[in-house]
Amino acid sequence: MPFVKGKAKKGKGGSEDNETLSNTSTRPGSASGSEDDDNESGKMSSFVDALTEKRSSSREWGLHGITELIKADPELPEVESMASSLAEYAMSAIKKGGPKEACLGADLLTALFISLGEGCEETYGEVEDSLKLYLKNHRSSSVRGKLAEAAAMGSFMSAQDDVDACALLALLQAEISDLKGHKDAALPCTRAWSLLASALPDAFLAARVRPWTKMFAAPLAHKEVEVRTAATEALALVFEAAWRHDAAAASKLAKELLAEEEE
Repeated sequence: MPFVKGKAKKGKGGSEDNETLSNTSTRPGSASGSEDDDNESGKMSSFVDALTEKRSSSREWGLHGITELIKADPELPEVESMASSLAEYAMSAIKKGGPKEACLGADLLTALFISLGEGCEETYGEVEDSLKLYLKNHRSSSVRGKLAEAAAMGSFMSAQDDVDACALLALLQAEISDLKGHKDAALPCTRAWSLLASALPDAFLAARVRPWTKMFAAPLAHKEVEVRTAATEALALVFEAAWRHDAAAASKLAKELLAEEEE
C-alpha cells in the first residue's frame, strides 16, 4: 500500500516511458515547464489541464504529476476543493484509457483518498460503484490490482460500515482464490484485503477463520514469494484477531486445522 497520512477507525497505454512520467516539471512535447511551475498551484494547474488532452501521454503525465504532488504534500490546499473533479478525471482514465492510463488513474484515487482522510467519504461514495464494477470486470490484471488498492483505501479511510467493507472483501476474495492469478492482481488484492480486514471487529474475523484459511490456500501456494508472504500476513492478522476474541477457542481451532492438514 502507498503512503498513509492517517488511519480511520475500523486498450493500449501511452508511448511515454517512466522517465518522462517521473519528470513532473516537463510536459510531454515541450522543452520545459511553464513559468507557473515555480509553485505548487501552477504545477497543479498544468497537470489538470493535461487531463483533457487528446494524447494519452499528456493525460498520463497529468495523472502522474498530480499523484506525485499529493504524495509529496498530502495536505495540499487544492486537493479538498478539487476532490470531486480529480476523482472524475481518474475514473475517466480507468473507463476509457489503456492499462497504463487506467493504473495511473487508480493511483490518483488512492492518493486522493489518503489526502482527504476521513473526509473522503463523499468522494469515495461518488466512485465506489464504478470502482467495484471495474475491479470485477477489467481485463487487465495490473489495473485490477490498482483498483483493489484504491477501493480498499477509500473504504478504509472513510470508515465504511462492516456490511459495505465485507462486500468489497468478497470481490477481492475472488481474485485471491485464483491459484493461477497474476502477481499484478493477486499481490495488491491480498494486501488490500488485509487493510480492510484490519478495521473489522475481532469477533467477525474469529468467526471466519476456517473458510478464510481455505481461501488463502491458493495464494499460499503461489509461485511468487511476495504473494505467499502477503497471504501469510493476512492469515496472521485473522488468527491474531481470533486469539484476542477467544484465546481458548482459537487455540482449539488451530490444532484442528493442523490435524486436518496432516491427514
